[in-house]
Amino acid sequence: MAATETAYGYVKDGKVFLKSWGDSQEREIGEVKDENPEASLQYFEERFEDLVTKVQELEALITESTNKGSFLMKLLHMKEVLGTHDGLGDYQLLLDRLTAQESLINDIIAKNREKNTEIKKALIEEVKVAVEKINWKEATVEIHDIKTRWIKTGNAVEEENEQLEEAFWSVVQAFFEKKKAFYEDKRRLMDKAKESYAALVEEAKKINNLHGKERFQKVKQLKDEWAALGNIPKEEYSPLIDEFNKLLKPGVKHGKKPVMDIQPIQKSINQMIEGEIPIDGKALDQFKGALRGYNPVDHKSRSDKRELFAKMQLLKERTFIQGLARKKRSNYSELSEKEQADIQIKLLEDLLRRDKEDLKQYSENAEKFATASGQISPLVEKQLHQQKSKVAVKEQLLALLKKS
Repeated sequence: MAATETAYGYVKDGKVFLKSWGDSQEREIGEVKDENPEASLQYFEERFEDLVTKVQELEALITESTNKGSFLMKLLHMKEVLGTHDGLGDYQLLLDRLTAQESLINDIIAKNREKNTEIKKALIEEVKVAVEKINWKEATVEIHDIKTRWIKTGNAVEEENEQLEEAFWSVVQAFFEKKKAFYEDKRRLMDKAKESYAALVEEAKKINNLHGKERFQKVKQLKDEWAALGNIPKEEYSPLIDEFNKLLKPGVKHGKKPVMDIQPIQKSINQMIEGEIPIDGKALDQFKGALRGYNPVDHKSRSDKRELFAKMQLLKERTFIQGLARKKRSNYSELSEKEQADIQIKLLEDLLRRDKEDLKQYSENAEKFATASGQISPLVEKQLHQQKSKVAVKEQLLALLKKS
């Protein structure tokens, strides 16, 4: 006679039933197929064994993992499956095994959250110190680093987590709001300074109507007021100071066109850059001397003069690199033009890399030596400008060498 009952289920009226276990009531899980109760019972026993295998696989993953907490949701889902799974076997045993794993994971999570709580409290103290730094750039870098570590740190204990989150982000938010307000104030001060510089230029245009002591006192007053104004971007300051100084020069008739013709100089310099004629150091010195005595009054002429000085600096740099290359390779003159160019490019890239490192250091120093209002001392600003010019010239020359 075919078996109709096992330790965990039985067959009745052509149906298969799972016996009650734990909090689960006895329930129907299937029907007898082909009037073979024994085969039907075996089918549901095999389904249970498949579930056992899945539980074992999950246990192995939890044991081997360093992040056991990541399996908690999967484990809880599997516990729920036990109550609805259609099979025949010791479901209580599986429930006990999963409950033991759940307890282990919860213990680990609790310990991790206690550790996270201490870490986050320390990060709050760290960010409080960082936001008090005077150097905005340095403080911002440090705060972004602390933010990254905060985000990577898991939740604190439940009763403190929300309070810690609020405490941390309120400090960070207050810092960035303060920083934004600082730079907005700085921009407003610059805008006001630009208006004041422009107003002094307009005042300087009127001094031609003054003479003697009255003119002298007015010039002194304008210079004192000019010196008391704050910093503005160099590209905006340069044309203003040029015009202001020219207006204050005695005997200058403003609006007079410059009489010097710089076109021959422009042509010669461009020919040297394009390689149409050799670089002539003596001629460059003569050009430089002539241009120093050239005082254009309109913006385009001043721009042309600055461009010529920049091109002459480019040619001087190229002469220097060529000389360096000759010293580097004793057979330099015997090499092809491409080989000579490759040597120059390599030397220039090395020099440019060093100049950029120096520029980075100067920029950091400029931030450090900035006053409370964000202004940089003239000496530091001059060093920074000179270093930027060196980098720009080398970058321009490098592009020119690679192109040719």
